[in-house]
Amino acid sequence: MAWKVYDKTGNTVRCTLKSLEYNGTWMGACFVTSTLKSAVPILFEIGDYVMYRGEKFEINYDPTALKKAARKTSGEAFVYDNVKFNWPGDELTRCDFLDYVKSDNQIHFTSLPKFSFFASSIQDLADRVQVNLDRIYTGAQKWTVVVHPEYVSTTNVNIDVNNIKVWGALELFNSKFAANFVIRGRTITIGTAGIAVGNIFKYGRGNGLYEIQRTADADQQIITRLRAYGSTRNMPNRYYNKLSNSSLTNYLPNNMAVENLMLPDFPKTTLDPYIDSKNIAVLGIREGSVYFDGTGDLEEICPSMEGMTAEQLKDAGIYVSLDAGDNGNLDEVADAEQLTDDGTMDSLKEGEDVPPFTITLKDVGFNINDYLTSETATISMKNGMCGGRDFEITKCEKKGNKYVLTCNRVYDESLKLYFPYKDYNIKSGDKFVLLYIGMPDVYIQAASQRLLVTAKKYLEKNDYVRYSYEPKVDDIFMARQHDEAVARGEASIHDTLKEGDLMLFTDSDLGIEGSIIIDTLIIKEGEDMIPKYTMTLREEKAVGSLEKIQNQIDSIAGGGQGTGGLNTQQIQSIIRSLGNQLFLSRTHNDTAAGLISFLAGAIFGASGFAEGLTGFGAKIDSMGRGYMESLTLRRFLEVPELRFNRAEIVLGDKWRSPGAGIIESVEPDYDADGNLLRSGTISLKLQDGEIGAVAVDDICMGYFHDYETPGNNAVSDIDDSRGNRMFAGFCTIYFRITEILDAGTNKRFRYVLRGVSDRWQYSFHPCEALHFVAYGNFTNKERQTSAYETRTYRRFLVGVNDWEFTKSMIAMQDGDLSNLNIFGLNMTGYSAYLNNIYMTGTIEQLQIDAPVRIEIDTQGDNFLAYGESMEITCKVFKGWEDITDTVRQWTIRRDSGDTADDEAWNIKHKDFNGSITIYNTKEISDLGNNSVTIASTLFTITATNDVASVEAIVTI
Repeated sequence: MAWKVYDKTGNTVRCTLKSLEYNGTWMGACFVTSTLKSAVPILFEIGDYVMYRGEKFEINYDPTALKKAARKTSGEAFVYDNVKFNWPGDELTRCDFLDYVKSDNQIHFTSLPKFSFFASSIQDLADRVQVNLDRIYTGAQKWTVVVHPEYVSTTNVNIDVNNIKVWGALELFNSKFAANFVIRGRTITIGTAGIAVGNIFKYGRGNGLYEIQRTADADQQIITRLRAYGSTRNMPNRYYNKLSNSSLTNYLPNNMAVENLMLPDFPKTTLDPYIDSKNIAVLGIREGSVYFDGTGDLEEICPSMEGMTAEQLKDAGIYVSLDAGDNGNLDEVADAEQLTDDGTMDSLKEGEDVPPFTITLKDVGFNINDYLTSETATISMKNGMCGGRDFEITKCEKKGNKYVLTCNRVYDESLKLYFPYKDYNIKSGDKFVLLYIGMPDVYIQAASQRLLVTAKKYLEKNDYVRYSYEPKVDDIFMARQHDEAVARGEASIHDTLKEGDLMLFTDSDLGIEGSIIIDTLIIKEGEDMIPKYTMTLREEKAVGSLEKIQNQIDSIAGGGQGTGGLNTQQIQSIIRSLGNQLFLSRTHNDTAAGLISFLAGAIFGASGFAEGLTGFGAKIDSMGRGYMESLTLRRFLEVPELRFNRAEIVLGDKWRSPGAGIIESVEPDYDADGNLLRSGTISLKLQDGEIGAVAVDDICMGYFHDYETPGNNAVSDIDDSRGNRMFAGFCTIYFRITEILDAGTNKRFRYVLRGVSDRWQYSFHPCEALHFVAYGNFTNKERQTSAYETRTYRRFLVGVNDWEFTKSMIAMQDGDLSNLNIFGLNMTGYSAYLNNIYMTGTIEQLQIDAPVRIEIDTQGDNFLAYGESMEITCKVFKGWEDITDTVRQWTIRRDSGDTADDEAWNIKHKDFNGSITIYNTKEISDLGNNSVTIASTLFTITATNDVASVEAIVTI
């Protein structure tokens, strides 16, 4: 394997790498290194690149060269050690993160590297990253920043920026919004980890791993008992002491001062509230304390209007008055004064104060004037045009069911503007919270419950031992998987494996079964060796550094999302990996190793299923009843009853005989040299308790289609009246039973084939699934009678003791008697040949009054397939007398449903003389439009003589 290094234009090949090493760290650096030895200098330049696994890696520095010999005197005259090719993400460390915003969001900006802004959602930060990248990288170099659609973000965050790069801004996604990110090509996806690797790795030969090392995180502080505290903001002075003193129980000692928001059990239930982990029984008591006061990366939890509704106050016994149709959200502005100035205050005269403005709140359940503290009450906007800005409250008036606040405007030093102003007004529905007031008791209780919920989530991230894993990947397994994937036209694990992906692996000894993120990935390959893989898996992402940037990144508990859990893309990728081993696919061909039960049945067909003879699709219901278009069986069909339109349909002969059977298996005999003999052993297919209807010396015959040697099948129908018969498409098999092997059941017996003669030249062995009839017996007179029916006659046989029939064996025949001529009997037409007639009625010849009729011969089949033709011959009878020669005029008319086309056909065949050939071919279609449908075509035939006309219809 070798990789070419191109110049920045892609037109010139600098050199060829015979080996390389890939290094990738999740939310960190990703690069390729290689050491080159050359007889001549290689003129590397910044921008030279190599393509590896479909990704472009570029040189962004001048590699160091070591000259060891004169030019061209040695193949190692020039050595370039560990030449580094960086991924596109390296650009993020060179692009400044400046104060720019999207051009259409009407937010003022400074373009400075030091600024602050209010992000109402994670998308606000993503938009700023996108705009900064767009300043430099366009066209084919353009970056795309997306927020994963399933990320549930933290909202309303104030962000301070001081001279950072775009890479530093990416780290803000984690530190401010608890969101991870992945980079694939030139796309940055916020709020997710990678997808699952397409295999479940296990320890052992052929399972992907030959060693697993698990290491506990030595720096982790495990907590199984957590004490959690909120901030002091909006807490009334000595709230818990006053609460205690108002009770006869006196919950709190007088000398115990608690100013922070506490967990709900304080102080009525306990003076030492904490939360225990369910793991405390295993890990013991490991204490820890945390303050949710806004310091560090933890949120501030304090009594607040945020999220409060009228319904919640009602549950606490406090009723508020709202306008009809109000949504009940008490943390939304009811109305606000709409200012019309430009925010510069240039029109103010010297000494004039900046005029205040008013904000109208709903009935929030308390009067702010009753809860003022030593600090100035403040309203903090959480979203809208003034989101992130705080306004001091100078006055609060109750007007009807509303509170009107008079507030000071705020001066933005960087923009030199006073907010609000005409383009940035506060509007109805904007969210807010109140600060620096002593909130009512119900709000304190709500905040205490929020503190409890947040503390439990914190404990869940710190109450277990976090491990890192170093699985040793089986290189041969990976190489084999790569070859198999390429053969299927699919991407292999080698080509898609990436740091940040979820590795699925299991080991019962270490108690591991799940998905853990690949933190670091190293791939070494080249010099004719198969790729070698080194990787580290971590349950927590501790450090994310890239080049000169060093920053701490939080836990990735729950698979890498701010809210825990896996997103749809990750779940789908895990399902694909697990599903390939455990589940049947709904989208491609698959194989099940075990029995599958369909308890409610199954439906087949892209268009679904409709019942009835005119329906479509197929269905097998819960009772085992099947409905389908057709059924092809290669062996047996076993049913108690066959029904089709209440009519019995028989194609071929129908026999009544002393013996018959269905063959389950055949074992022909061979001589010592392996030559096939004319004898063998047959096993019958019998039901439980059934006895085979066969005997020694039975004369047997059957018809079967030879699909292995089609040349053995007859090409036309033959019936010589002596019992030598053939059907087109089938071979006729004759054999004699020579010995019964299973005397109790007659299941197995020996046979010998009929010999060839002047009138019979064929000799075929019986076969599996053959239905045969024993129509006579060479020695047993009781088994020498039988009867059979064909399409044209019915015959009763007696004394059948040879392969062929003689005149004496034909006891009776009715129907077409013309085939009796072979025995010297001068007979034609349809009648009866009998030995004796016994009757008690009369015989009357009705020739004079006999009706005239047309008999139409279609060769026994009224179906004409595409590519076939059919001879139609008509005869006219009066009674049983053939009067065809008296006809002086024949006519034929076609009815296919197409009147115009039928009339043209009728004119063309006006010379019809009683016989015609009908075609259904590409060149001639006598069936009209019905040649391409399943409908029938009617032909009306009329014969006229001097006495009368007669008509008949044939349907094809």
